[in-house]
Amino acid sequence: MSEPLSVLQKAERLQAEARRLNEGEKGEEEARRISERISVLHNQLMALQRRLRIARSLMAQPAAGDIDLSGLDTGLAAFTRQCEGGLPPNAAFTRASTAVQKVADRIAHDSQEAWRQWTQAQLAALQMARQAMLSLQDQARAKALHQDLIKTARADVDAAVIALFANAHAELAELLDSAPPPPEGLQMLLDRLASGTALLLSDITDEEIALLRLVDLDADLEVRRRRT
Repeated sequence: MSEPLSVLQKAERLQAEARRLNEGEKGEEEARRISERISVLHNQLMALQRRLRIARSLMAQPAAGDIDLSGLDTGLAAFTRQCEGGLPPNAAFTRASTAVQKVADRIAHDSQEAWRQWTQAQLAALQMARQAMLSLQDQARAKALHQDLIKTARADVDAAVIALFANAHAELAELLDSAPPPPEGLQMLLDRLASGTALLLSDITDEEIALLRLVDLDADLEVRRRRT
């Protein structure tokens, strides 16, 4: 469905048709009914268009997965035929509205899930161990960008959020790529420390502690004594 709102063009003309068929009170009431139902369906189709723009914007990003955009015409073909046959009953509007809402909800859900998977993969691909090899000024910038990316990844997906994440990720990736490779074993150690599992001091070797001090990351770690 390239133009989901085009299906309303015939329906909108029915308001004038209702008045033409009966210029009395009944015609006005019928025109008012058609106008109200058209307004509801119009808003739903506008929402569906927004969902389509978000989904297509996300799928346009590198390495993003596909989102199922099928079924966009569901429920609208029958509605169009009923518009051609005269004034459609309330049930015709109800069926069309229900079908449009169902498709919009599915695309919204699938887009949010695709957003979650894509942002997590993009974050995991960053060579954050190289941050320690940057200048202090660039380290601060890299840290701020990484924090912004994590925050943005938790937001509800929309076109502005996608662009914000993509731009920040590109800047951070370029910054990290400009740094020399980190010492061997640093990335693995940082992954262990960031895993969310609490580590004892005995779990970290003297060599690993020395490695953290070598790249000035020892000040980013906190050691506490466990309560007995």
